[in-house]
This record gives sequence, structure tokens and C-alpha cells, in this order.
Amino acid sequence: MRLNRDDARTDAALSFNATPMVDVIFLLTIFFMLVSRFSSAEQVPMQLPQPDDSRAGVARLADRVVINCRPADPTDPTGQLALYSVGPNRPEPLSVISDRLAAMRRLVPGLAVVIRADRRLHYAEVRAVMQEVARNGIDVLNVVAHVGEDE
Repeated sequence: MRLNRDDARTDAALSFNATPMVDVIFLLTIFFMLVSRFSSAEQVPMQLPQPDDSRAGVARLADRVVINCRPADPTDPTGQLALYSVGPNRPEPLSVISDRLAAMRRLVPGLAVVIRADRRLHYAEVRAVMQEVARNGIDVLNVVAHVGEDE
């Protein structure tokens, strides 16, 4: 196959045009510089008034914690049978969740725990969470179960 001279010049003229990329990077840099300036302006140190009859409340922690229990991947090399997480957070070892419960219990004495467990789990995995809740002195424990119309 023969190539014309025009075809050879066209292939040689192909190159990467970085101008639009530089423009986007420049605009992003300006955006982040402005945002950082605005956020630092909101954090000006000042002495706030402290009224005697204020009805403003102090933000408090939630009165309940949801612990999700779901089956682990059967191909997991660690051999874990269940994954535990507090709310929508990533899975953590049960010992870490127990430490969290202890810290939350110190801050919120009337803390309640809700355990949501997948029906494919064995009771032993759910019972392990219940034991950690009891070990931390939490009196209110709820277990979520789905009751279908056909069950």
C-alpha cells in the first residue's frame, strides 16, 4: 500500500492540544482560592454574647446507635463470617465497635442500641453484638426484624 505525501503530513501534524486542560486547571485553581478565602472569613475570632435566659440548645449526640450486621464475602481470606458497622459507616471489627459504644455510653447515659441483622447470618454472629452491648452496660437493646405478610 502506498501513502500519498499529504497523508504522511497529516499524520505528522497530529498532536495533543493541552490548552483546554490548562484552562480548566487555571479555573479550578481560582475557584479553590476563592472558596478558601470565603471559608477563612467565616472563622474570624470573636467574643460571642452569653445571654442569661438563652433558649439555644447544645448540640447533643443521638440517643440511639444503629449497628448493621451483614454476611461477609465467602471468598474473604480472613475467614470472617459477618461484617459489623455503626450506621452507614464502613465495616469495623467488633472490638472497635465495642470501644465506640463505651465512649458513646459515657457521653449519653441513656443510650439505646438498634441491631439490624441480615437474615442469612447465624444467630451466633448477632449474639456476639448483643454480648458487646451488654458488656458496655447499655440497657436498651432493640433487634430489627422484618415481618412479611406471608410469614
